[in-house]
Amino acid sequence: MAAKTSAKVPQMSIEQEIQSLQAYAAEYSNQFTMLSEQLKFIGAAKAEARASIEAITALQNAGCSATALLPLGGGVSIRAAVSDADKMLVTIGAGITVEKSAEESISYLNDRITEMDASEKRLSESIAKLQEQMQAVDARMQQIYAAVQAQKA
Repeated sequence: MAAKTSAKVPQMSIEQEIQSLQAYAAEYSNQFTMLSEQLKFIGAAKAEARASIEAITALQNAGCSATALLPLGGGVSIRAAVSDADKMLVTIGAGITVEKSAEESISYLNDRITEMDASEKRLSESIAKLQEQMQAVDARMQQIYAAVQAQKA
């Protein structure tokens, strides 16, 4: 049979608790910044996907007379005739590019937007939880500050 121990858990001093709370606040702030940056990145990727859908649709509507700007690099572009507005090269990840029809490309982009919407929702929920935790740390620090002020008075 195991013997019971009656060891007391030492109470944290006010200074230790403040240091701990400050460490939590700093970590939460870093996480908040990181999640906010990810949210901005997703927003930009969604806007790019929507712009691509619009461009594909415009090329389909233009038919054989379509011209587009072909970026050469360094901020230089050239006008180019689009010979086949129904075949697109779509990068699907890990440097892999596949040929898809315009409709398949639009469908792929819409699926990606749906995935990004779900990621955006999860990130927003994480940010909301993080804000709650930040508020709890702030409230506890305010309580400690008030208690210290009351002891001084």
